[in-house]
Amino acid sequence: MKFNTLASPTYSWLKMNGGELLDLPAMERLSPAIELPEGVRVEKLNGVAAKPLRTGGGAEFGEALAAAKLPVLICTVPEGQEIAERDALRLSFRLPDAGQEYNPRGRNSVKGEKASGTPAKAGKFAQVELNLERESSLTVVMDYLSEADAKGLAGVQTKVTLGEGAKLTLVQLVRAGSGYTFLNDVGAVCAKDAELRVIHLVLSGKHVYQGFSSAMEGDRSQLAVDVGYVGEDRAHYDFNYESIHSGKKTGAEIHGKGILRGHAKKVFRDSIDLRNGCSGSEGNETEDVLLMDETVENRSLPIILCSEDDVVGNHGATIGRLDEDLLFYMESRGMQKDEVYEMMAKARIDAIVRKIPDAKTRHDLLEFEDEEEREDR
Repeated sequence: MKFNTLASPTYSWLKMNGGELLDLPAMERLSPAIELPEGVRVEKLNGVAAKPLRTGGGAEFGEALAAAKLPVLICTVPEGQEIAERDALRLSFRLPDAGQEYNPRGRNSVKGEKASGTPAKAGKFAQVELNLERESSLTVVMDYLSEADAKGLAGVQTKVTLGEGAKLTLVQLVRAGSGYTFLNDVGAVCAKDAELRVIHLVLSGKHVYQGFSSAMEGDRSQLAVDVGYVGEDRAHYDFNYESIHSGKKTGAEIHGKGILRGHAKKVFRDSIDLRNGCSGSEGNETEDVLLMDETVENRSLPIILCSEDDVVGNHGATIGRLDEDLLFYMESRGMQKDEVYEMMAKARIDAIVRKIPDAKTRHDLLEFEDEEEREDR
């Protein structure tokens, strides 16, 4: 199964045009615990296909979900209903320990090692739709969490529709176990004057495939995406982000910050597609990767596609180790080199965590990081 296929393929020998997984095993239902704020309607539809909407992961994953006839969880905010940030809609997905690994060891954009153990016989999957009607607002926190040493396969597809002037902050946290493969697939469409803010944090997991696509169809619609990730040991991360601009004076900011250590491997694709008719639009994309060990493997592919004259597009990537002048400055004040790297690594993730508007989630994440730091010591 193809996942995270690049919109504009590059040279095949780079092995960055998309990820490939072995065919997924049987799909079983993954249901979240829901903290529902007043003013949000929730319904669960069985045997009904999710709405057709482009997602970053690609069509094949959506077709597999449709064939499995999994229920669709639909969350709707009525027109004019503004939900305060402190009253976030929280969907907590507890990933069970299957006791077996699923290893996507087919030809991959990120090379995988040999399978360990018996392949998982089934995976846990869910479909979610977030619909914000005209002039409404909401913060949604989706947490994918398992025990630290859990094994298994899971995935969630989220489809977002924003009406005119609607505002959504979508926070998704991946904290899967060391033997877990997790697929996070997101698609969105934004109407006139809509604002979509996305915060993605991938803090653990063995194989994480994460795709995101947003269609900026309405004039003056805006997108802001912050991605933070920590790849450790032999983690394999495969990311694909894209914003497609067809409305006038639309904007997109896609920024990634990551840390790789051990033998972690990662590919990060981010594409801004400025299509004919999107005059006055602007897109910016950056990635900042801190390489903690020489044994990591990093691949970054920023892309700007343009078929309109009156637009602005910028992209860039900073990849490597810390600046020698900074190291000298910190060491001259009594810090060891390893301490400086750990401090700067934590600061990268903390900077994204502090952008989360939901205070409860911020507090939980900062405590989670502190606990991991104590365990490392």
